[in-house]
Amino acid sequence: MTLTTYRNLCTEVYELTKPVGGEYSDVPYFIQHLSKIGGRILEGMVGTGRLLIPLLEAGLNVEGIDASPDMLVACQQNCASKGFNPVLYEGSIENLEVPGKFSAIVVTLGSFMLLGNRTAAIAALQAFARQLEPNGRIFIDLALPVDSFKTEKMVKQREPIQCLDDSAIVMQTSSWIDWIEQVEHTLIRYEKWKDGKMIETELQHLPLHWFGREEFMMCLREQGYTDINLCANYSDGLEPSSHHDQLCFSATLA
Repeated sequence: MTLTTYRNLCTEVYELTKPVGGEYSDVPYFIQHLSKIGGRILEGMVGTGRLLIPLLEAGLNVEGIDASPDMLVACQQNCASKGFNPVLYEGSIENLEVPGKFSAIVVTLGSFMLLGNRTAAIAALQAFARQLEPNGRIFIDLALPVDSFKTEKMVKQREPIQCLDDSAIVMQTSSWIDWIEQVEHTLIRYEKWKDGKMIETELQHLPLHWFGREEFMMCLREQGYTDINLCANYSDGLEPSSHHDQLCFSATLA
């Protein structure tokens, strides 16, 4: 188990801060686009099912994959509570190898950046190409962590997160930038407290690899993708205009 894996406390924080059933701008965007495509769909880095479950509720044939056993357990439980039992795989998308092929593969909310380096990102694009049907489509969104550049090497403490068992999770983060490799490294310390005692702790290292807009388009073309579209913030036709925008790419396998 490496420090980059989403473990128990990280998964609990994710469930509390990004709950299934919340309002997210990517959900209607993907329901609209994937409903037009149909067929068998894979959500990479599926997490707790935040996007997967609304897609299933929309009648889409969606499966999921994640490298974190804790996230997959949460996803399975969340799906079961809604009456779903989707196919879920444990594994990394850069080494994606599952039965059959897909009409579309989705990685949302900047999760693709968590691959951590250029080599892994390219490997994932190549793996997607192997798993896509002819003319299959990928959807990947990215962000530019510019605001984090301003707080490099600063220790940040976030407000305690209240848990369902009357405990609280506190988080301390610090980050440093590898400018040459285009990676922001963040170290997160989780502590879970109850009745004045720390009952659990966890340490996580998250590398976040960013791409420029044209740089990522070039990578897509080099891996055989065409019909590349880009919009901002899950709004079709909206051109990115700020480093705060989410860069939403889609492309077809040539």
